[in-house]
Amino acid sequence: MSAGIISSFLVWAALLAFLFQLKRRPVRVRILAAVIIIASGFIPLSGLPIPLYIRAGIGDLSIVTQLLLSIYLINSLAGIYSTPARKTAYQHLCIFILVTGAWFYPTTLGLTYFDPYRFGYITDPMHWLALGYFFLGALTLLLLRSSWTSSILCIATVSFCFGSLESTNYWDYMIDPIVTIGSIIFLSCSLISQLKRKPTKPHPRQSF
Repeated sequence: MSAGIISSFLVWAALLAFLFQLKRRPVRVRILAAVIIIASGFIPLSGLPIPLYIRAGIGDLSIVTQLLLSIYLINSLAGIYSTPARKTAYQHLCIFILVTGAWFYPTTLGLTYFDPYRFGYITDPMHWLALGYFFLGALTLLLLRSSWTSSILCIATVSFCFGSLESTNYWDYMIDPIVTIGSIIFLSCSLISQLKRKPTKPHPRQSF
């Protein structure tokens, strides 16, 4: 089974885990839900498992996205909540992804004469630019004490070396629209949560 097919099953499982809020359920419920989620991924619909329809709609996900989905599933099934330090690390990764997507997608879609996507092919003489960019990203995350998210970029790079996806372009291993949109949602929710926790200053009493 290719990593591309696995990605569609991860999306399906993560979607069900989110809808049923598995992280908040008792252990027995999480175990039962895990069995149901796995079984539902193989139920044929018009001759094909449901997750494969997801793949037809969104294509293969990057290795970075697949790793994040896997972490989310493990935490949901195990009932593990992220620590403040872990949430900060995810925020750093999301910011890096958004910064990357902000300049990568406009240039790739032909809005400029510069096309960084071609640098993702190992046969291109400038492929080291793409490799160097994500190396600096991983190094920056490491310096920000986000070693957990830095390792995600490193694992995705190793997966590229082994050709885990059908694509032979490095960018397809590192970023995709799903993780970009997910980063926007995660950062927005984090910002809203911080604003809600921010204590309001009491109004000084007026003297008459």
